[in-house]
Amino acid sequence: MGLVGEGNVEIHHYKRDIPLEVESKEFQLRHAKKGDAVVCFSRKKVLDTASRLQNNGHKVSMIYGSMPPETRKRQMMQFIKGKTNMIVATDAIGMGLNLPIRRIVFLETDKFDGTRRRRLTSQEVKQIAGRAGRKGIYNEGKVAFSKDIKVMKQLLEKPDQALETFAIAPTSGVFERFQRHYHDMDTFFFLWDKFKSPFGTEKATLFEERELYELIRGTEIEAKLSLNDLYGFLHLPFSKKETQLTEQWLQCMQAIVEGEELPEPQLKSTNLEQKEVSYKAVGLHLLFLYRLGRQTEAYYWERIRSEIADGVHESLRTEVTSLTQSCRQCGKKLPPNFGFPICDRCHAVRVKRRTKGKPRY
Repeated sequence: MGLVGEGNVEIHHYKRDIPLEVESKEFQLRHAKKGDAVVCFSRKKVLDTASRLQNNGHKVSMIYGSMPPETRKRQMMQFIKGKTNMIVATDAIGMGLNLPIRRIVFLETDKFDGTRRRRLTSQEVKQIAGRAGRKGIYNEGKVAFSKDIKVMKQLLEKPDQALETFAIAPTSGVFERFQRHYHDMDTFFFLWDKFKSPFGTEKATLFEERELYELIRGTEIEAKLSLNDLYGFLHLPFSKKETQLTEQWLQCMQAIVEGEELPEPQLKSTNLEQKEVSYKAVGLHLLFLYRLGRQTEAYYWERIRSEIADGVHESLRTEVTSLTQSCRQCGKKLPPNFGFPICDRCHAVRVKRRTKGKPRY
């Protein structure tokens, strides 16, 4: 309560209506059943796992963070309508998705957080596990782990810690006051580091904004834009890890200060990954168009983005299916990453034929 001072605050307490049961047996993929949501922590792992489940005769929906929202919705609706019987997802499934899930399965109990591989936190386990057991459909929700059951159960049952801080970031008012004394973004970042946060607050690191700023420091882009406008462009929400998108951002910034037309985003559609990056590229283009007040152009690009999302949905089906290998000899499905073009049985028959009639020593 100290964080909100003497303000009028109304607190709502919520509790889970149906129980969660942690299964005592370590989960293996062959245990997967209808109504399961299998959780792992990378796009590649989602696609590989979905392929293995499809090899075993399951119909699978997929959900992961870099998936276009339109595609995610279609994947969810397939599961809700019974066209698929299970889901493979990253922790994106814990972000407010309300689905008829019988059991949440943690195929992994650790994740890469951008810096290192680490064990899941108590809040992460609770957020994801809480998707199990849709009220009105199931009487309880089930949770399974592939390993570390005792430790993960402790994390699930661990009491929540009270919030002690909240993050703050620069506002327009901050920049207005700053510009009375200084006129460069470099000084602003320096002073932001020196600024002491008020009680109960934690400063945003502005790490991504700083990285973008290094690309235009001392250029005409910085010189021709007000600090408020420049920060607005630095703060645009797009994936800075994608080199193509960062280059697109820089080209658009250059076009703005030179009074030229925005360059059109680079679109590729050879495979699923290219389509997903193309979706993001159009999304970044739209951010610029809306910020510049060019709604008419934006309507066109919204349609293009929707078409790309349709392509991503189709590629999910075809590319995951293509991950499924078949024996060149008998046509039997092979395990993922099998490494050989024929199954063990056909290989044994071939060896037997080759050795038949040869003298034994």
